[in-house]
Amino acid sequence: MMKQTLALIVLGIVSTGLFSCRHSRQIAGTSFPVTDTTQHNIITKTDSASVAAASTYNKELLSKLRSNHISFNTFSAKLKIDFETESKQMSGINANMRMQKDSFIWISVSAPIIGEVARAIITPDSLKAIDKFHKIAYLRDLKNAQDVLNIPFDFKTLQDLLIGNPIYLTDSVYQVVKTPAVISFTCDSTIFTSLFNVFADDYILQQSKVMDKDSTRRRSVELTYGEYKSLDKIKFATRRRVFVEEKSYTKINMDFNKIDFDQPVSFPFTIPSGYSRE
Repeated sequence: MMKQTLALIVLGIVSTGLFSCRHSRQIAGTSFPVTDTTQHNIITKTDSASVAAASTYNKELLSKLRSNHISFNTFSAKLKIDFETESKQMSGINANMRMQKDSFIWISVSAPIIGEVARAIITPDSLKAIDKFHKIAYLRDLKNAQDVLNIPFDFKTLQDLLIGNPIYLTDSVYQVVKTPAVISFTCDSTIFTSLFNVFADDYILQQSKVMDKDSTRRRSVELTYGEYKSLDKIKFATRRRVFVEEKSYTKINMDFNKIDFDQPVSFPFTIPSGYSRE
């Protein structure tokens, strides 16, 4: 329960992936690349002028997307989480999340009626978590914490994932597909191939999909971002959907109902006496 809950919360608070709304527009489960064949533009020519034009366009695309990067000193949020796996469903989970940029990620998870069931604090070097239900404390070096998190993210990537910035976005842009509503493209990193859909009018994220290059793992995470709100010039997706596939699937819905940037935050974390340690 603890390992699964933390993995889902840390991965889930992080991201998104099935459906949601943006303003009055419905976000469908758009495939990658965009499959609107009525009005689209795919750059396929290989002559030098077309290649140069494509390179210029790709740079402008990345610049506009990165202009929406969320910068912050501190962040706090309250949200509701539902998740579903092949074997179980849970809904109405309450989570509190706090972050101090490049230093701390703090998460508290509560279940209806029961109250707080788990708490975790993550630093660039470590993960500490307590399972109050089973009275177990987990202590890990972050680089060795995959048995708890089950995701190969360093602190910075996890921080970007939680705040809503694109992850595994690199300069190696290709397979650009443009429609009037959405721009779709692909890029590569060392371990993953990442696919992105961004809204054509303001270049904020609609969806992204991260796929393991090792086909034997058959591991992917699809994220969808919706119901954006402007908070002091920050565009923040208050509804997130996550769809994780590996040997089985996990679906996660997240709805943020309270968000604060750059307000004082604290990160209380103690291991009660009598807890076993793993």
